[in-house]
Amino acid sequence: MQALEDMMAALGQPAFVRALGSVAGPRAAIARWRHGPAIVDVRPSDSIRLAMSLVDGRNAHHRGGATAVDGASVSVFSPAEDASVEVCGEADVIQLFLHQSFVEWTLDASFACPPLFDLRDDRMRATIMRILVVSARRGPDDGLMLEEDLHALMLRIQRHATRRERDETASAPFRGGLSPPAFRRVDAMIETALDEAASPTLEQLAGAAGLSVTHFVRAFRGHTGRTPHKYLVRRRMERAVSLLRVARIPIAEVADEAGFSTPAHFVASFRTEMGVTPGALREALVG
Repeated sequence: MQALEDMMAALGQPAFVRALGSVAGPRAAIARWRHGPAIVDVRPSDSIRLAMSLVDGRNAHHRGGATAVDGASVSVFSPAEDASVEVCGEADVIQLFLHQSFVEWTLDASFACPPLFDLRDDRMRATIMRILVVSARRGPDDGLMLEEDLHALMLRIQRHATRRERDETASAPFRGGLSPPAFRRVDAMIETALDEAASPTLEQLAGAAGLSVTHFVRAFRGHTGRTPHKYLVRRRMERAVSLLRVARIPIAEVADEAGFSTPAHFVASFRTEMGVTPGALREALVG
């Protein structure tokens, strides 16, 4: 895979790499890189590349579109275009490479993938987490699960690409959501709540946005695709993923640091939100 080879040339040997799917069939691969600040340039290639950060926070920028990549969000790099990403600070990134022939075989159709940055797609993120865990453990039924997850992932990418094309060709401008300054103020309040393991009230969040509670809830959902509570839970999960990369931190401490009332609540919430248990993810990351 040319894209994987380019990444290895730019970043060195990954901490984890594994081929996926049938050896004789179209190819896919998953890899994990841990590195410091870097500028990564990837030429047009034969593969769609997905990237998901395991580090909590915003640590990368797509230079062409100046798009910040949020921790635990997913970005999709088109095989038809040059990709250049500048990473600031620590990076711990899962990369999934899907050969174009694999994609077309999976979808049973030709597919021109556009670049898609900072996708806050819970299903896509959980699927990538599951692919990482399953590819690390190699159980007797895991091959079938991998095939199903790769198929589901391609359908999600196709859905996002179709939606973007529809939005770009729509005659009416998008209305709704929060203005960028209002969202930054709200997000800063949520970030502070994460540090203090506390939740702001709807009234406080609406006040930061300068809106009534009713208008704020509707605008926030239009902006993020989720309610304020579900957004806060997602941010707690991102923090938990970052902490799970460190082997010496007990699960109970991860739960406390991420702001969950009990380890049991954390494990149940994590499995629902991320598609795998905290222990299974930790074993894949540090085992």
